[in-house]
Formats: sequence, C-alpha cells, structure tokens
Amino acid sequence: MNKSLLSGAFLLPLAGLALSGCATVSEDDPTTPPAQVVAEEGQMTVLPMGAKLEPSGFISIGEVLATPYPANPPPEPASIDSFARRLSDASPEEQARLWEEANGSEEFQAEVQRLQQVLSAQEAGNFVQINLLRDESSTSDPQTLLGAEVWFKRDAAKTLAKYTDRPDIFARQGGMTEGEREALSQVWIARVQEMKWPSAISSDPKRGIIEVETGVTEEKFRQAARDKGWTWGDEVKFTFAAPPPPAFLEDGIASLLRTFTRSENSPVIQLAALGIGRVVLEDGCFRLDRGMHDQPSPLVMFGYDTQLGLDEEGYLIARTGDGWAAETYRIGEMGAWGGPNGYDDDSAAVRELRSKCGEGEIVNIGSPQSLRLFSLPFDDWLKDYALAKRLSYEDAWVRVIDCYKRYEKRGRSGLELRDRCITQFNR
Repeated sequence: MNKSLLSGAFLLPLAGLALSGCATVSEDDPTTPPAQVVAEEGQMTVLPMGAKLEPSGFISIGEVLATPYPANPPPEPASIDSFARRLSDASPEEQARLWEEANGSEEFQAEVQRLQQVLSAQEAGNFVQINLLRDESSTSDPQTLLGAEVWFKRDAAKTLAKYTDRPDIFARQGGMTEGEREALSQVWIARVQEMKWPSAISSDPKRGIIEVETGVTEEKFRQAARDKGWTWGDEVKFTFAAPPPPAFLEDGIASLLRTFTRSENSPVIQLAALGIGRVVLEDGCFRLDRGMHDQPSPLVMFGYDTQLGLDEEGYLIARTGDGWAAETYRIGEMGAWGGPNGYDDDSAAVRELRSKCGEGEIVNIGSPQSLRLFSLPFDDWLKDYALAKRLSYEDAWVRVIDCYKRYEKRGRSGLELRDRCITQFNR
C-alpha cells in the first residue's frame, strides 16, 4: 500500500479535521493540531481527528475526547402516566387497591391459579392456556381487566363448565396444546442450532402457532431450507433479519484500516451484561485497550448493522441505527455495550480478522455507545424531573446535564452520573 501526505483533488466533506498523536486528550485543551491528508494514487482523504498515520499506511487512534453531551433533549413524551408511577405516589392502602384493579381480587387470582393446575393435569390433551382478558380499547396502564379466558382445542364451553361457573371466566376454543408446541419447537431448535444461527422461538398458544425469529436474511434462510430439505406448515411463522447496511458511511475510511469486522448474523436476543472499555486502533486493527502493555490487547469485532463514519468534529465513530435512538461511539473514548456477544471461529468474518490482525482473544462488542450517551436519562425520567422541579422540559435537560458535568469533573462517570443527578421518580 503506497500512501503519502500531499495535496490532492479529493477530500471528504469535512472541514478543520486534524492529525494528532495518541496521548491523553484534555477536554479543556483549546489547541487544534493542523489537518493532514493522506493520498493514494491521486485520491486524497482527510485523516480522522486524533489519528496517526503509521509507516504501513494504516492509522492508529488512541484516547480521544469523549462525545459531547447533546445540546437538545430527546423528544418530549406526550404523557408519563404509568402503573409504576402511580404506585410510586400511592400509600400502602392505595397500592393494594391498584394491584387488585390490575390483576383482580384475591379470590379471582386464586381461582385462576387453581384452574391452571387442574386443567393442566386433567385436560392435558385439550387445555391450551389461561390468560387475563383486558379491554383493548382502554388507554390506561394496565388496560382494564375484564376477567380471564380459558382456551381449549375442542368442546370449550362444555369442558370449562365442569370446573368453574364464575361469570368472569370465559371459554374460548382453538389453539395448540403445550405438548404440541413443545414438539414443534424442538424441531426448529434442532434446525437453527445445526446452522449456528442466533434465534428465538416463541409460541402463541391461542393462535396455534410457533414463531421462529432468526438472525439471518430470508434469502439465506430459504437457501439453507432448500439444501436441508426442511418443510413446515402454516403453524410456523418466521421473522428474518434485514440485509446489513453498508459498512462505511464515508468514502476513504476503508483504505485506512486493515479490516472492519462485523458479525455475520444479526442478534436476536441482546444480552444485557454491561461491558465498559476503550476501543482503540493499532496500525489499522481495532483492539480493546485494557491498559496491560505487557500483552496484546484483544481484537475487536462489531455488530451486524454497525457502521463506521465520521462525526461532526471529524472523529471516527461506530454508529448503529439512526436519529436520536442511534448508538454512537467515538473510537478512542470510553464506551459501553451489552453482552456477552458470541462469534463463530469458523466464520469468514473471523478468519479475515485473524488473517489481517493476528491470532489471540477476540471481543465482540456488538453495538457500542459512548459511555456519556449511554448514561443519559430516559425521556420519561426527564419529564418526571421537569414536573417535580416545575421546570420546562428543555430547562430540566440543561439542569441535569450541568449536574453531569459537575460530577464528571470530580471523577465520576457512567451510570453513577445519572444516579447522582436524576431518578425515575423525582420528588
């Protein structure tokens, strides 16, 4: 790869981008190093802020400034009325009344539990399920309770009459028994496990279906189904992954990296154990900086739909999603992600990562987010804070962010900032 620093005709649509070393950066440092560009075969690209061009022609990025706090709050929710909020304001007596309104009287609940046990034993080939019946036109949280409905495959009214005559428990006919659901689910569990696909299998007993959500595209799924000779009926419904978005949001970034490795399949269930760390670039390879200089840092791979781009200040970012809900992370800042996230050692993506960046431990960080952005309050928390403090929604945001900044200067970070400045229910 032959790259040099010189003038050229092509620039990324950015202004004021700079080249700097990988030392610790202070947010209060007003200096901005001069911008540099890297050219290859007459094509010129501005380096990301904080990047260092290595002799190999690839870049390294160490610690960088954290993503700035957003100037504006998330969209204001129309209402924050909820069952949990009403409980938080209620006396013990009022809480008991709210629970009874939501789930029925003690006698009603005891009868539902009794029927569940009796019917599971006595009507195993006919009983489908019991579920609470709510008024779907109700806008309250939870919706108004109307009673319970008991589902059977056949002779619903006659069967239910043998066990109860309560007027608020209703017979319904249709669906799939627990035994039928279990047998069909096991077929599909075996199939997706053989393919090493992320998946989730659930059922809707009263509709008589199982739902198979896969982390692969419909095209990939149907090709595998043809190859394996799989068959199924209308009782099986599928959800497929959308094709992954382009890996790069800007031209020129790919040539500065050895590889940008993403998961080959979309996660179906995102595990929520919190991972925190700093992802850096070392000579074109993404690594998780654990601060142990006597051994190599783990290689990093990203999520199925994570993209690389540049933010408004020219820093290299990993972004997943769009708009306010997007998860954005600057390479080189402290970040947060959900996990653990697995990977297949035999996959083409992992083989390419190892061929370009070497052997050793791999950490799949999925969809990382700036630790600052991760710790921001939810919109309903902010709305509650505004009401409690008698502030406008926008003024509440300013006050909370000012609080974050004060504690950040005292060495606090992450969720500790949020918990010191705002709670779900503010009094």
